Amino acid sequence: MKRFLAFLGVFSVVLIIGYLQPVFFPAEKVQQEADHGSAMISHTALPYEEISTSGYAVYIGKKVSEFVTDFGEPLEKQKSSMGYELWLYGEKDADYLELNVVDEKISTIKAFNNSKEVAPFSIGMQLSDVSELMTIYSNFAFTYKENNYNIELMEEDMNYRPLIAFDNKTFAILFFNHGTGKLSAVTYLNKEALLTLMPYQLIEGEVIPFSTNQQAASFDAVKSNQVIRTINLLRVKEGLPTYHVNTESQKNAQKLFETLVKNQKNILSSERAETWQFSKEQMTASALFTLTNDEYQKLLKVGQLDKKKATGMFIEPVYDPTITVLSWFSDSLYHSRFAHEENENIGVAFSKASMLVLLQETEKEISQTEESE
Repeated sequence: MKRFLAFLGVFSVVLIIGYLQPVFFPAEKVQQEADHGSAMISHTALPYEEISTSGYAVYIGKKVSEFVTDFGEPLEKQKSSMGYELWLYGEKDADYLELNVVDEKISTIKAFNNSKEVAPFSIGMQLSDVSELMTIYSNFAFTYKENNYNIELMEEDMNYRPLIAFDNKTFAILFFNHGTGKLSAVTYLNKEALLTLMPYQLIEGEVIPFSTNQQAASFDAVKSNQVIRTINLLRVKEGLPTYHVNTESQKNAQKLFETLVKNQKNILSSERAETWQFSKEQMTASALFTLTNDEYQKLLKVGQLDKKKATGMFIEPVYDPTITVLSWFSDSLYHSRFAHEENENIGVAFSKASMLVLLQETEKEISQTEESE
């Protein structure tokens, strides 16, 4: 009996010490080190690798005269209110190419053509083809003018707008069509252009504001026609019919643009109107304002256009119309508005840094729809 009582006493003491040890001797330092290590791991991304510079990437940052020596004079030069001059190459869509020229140097090249200068990429290739050639990275950290920047790509960015880095410190954005999954265009650009356009999430650093010149208040027919050409070019690549453009469709787009400006209270909530005003003040890629589908439908109603037979987009500010269109076709939400197989009319109203696109069924399609009803 005495031995049993002694055993219980010893057992009780061991239990008490076991339970109270964490209280009097907590493993605080070990836990803190574990927590710190976990945080470091979760916030560390693989450093991106740069591929060898080739093709059009070689000309980014170079004098435009070097490009002219190799490829000749452009078909057309257009002035831009955003501080760059747009040079156009290629009479045929298969040869189409755009250059953004700033102070006689090339800041951006937008290649729709399948020339050897696009290698190692090729127009029409799939993302899986690119993945076999190189790794697709989600984070890009670099410095520009002694400032640190960190860019993060979301899943859809990596699938439809991956970013590629070259060893001459320039970049390329590969725009894949959301409908076909095929490469539509390759945009080569320097750090400044990338930080100005910024189609990705910027988690460190600030975007570069648009450097706008004095802008005319009237509609810009040249930019409107340029946007229509780009949209139709991408439609053809997708095997869809081109949009028709005429005086009436252009007038309707301009009328709708003016309706939006004059009737904001009937289309936008007070909060959304403030967001639009903030966008106008900021003039950066991080403060883009776009109409939602519901807001655009309200605009059509106020503008007295048939909502069943029209759709479109409105965006502000627009730094580069071509890259805006490429972004639309690579985005699941916007691409669906361009995916109709029916024949449609298109109208584009471009004023200052704002762009409105109006898509309407053709008269033939409208009459067929009414007869079926």
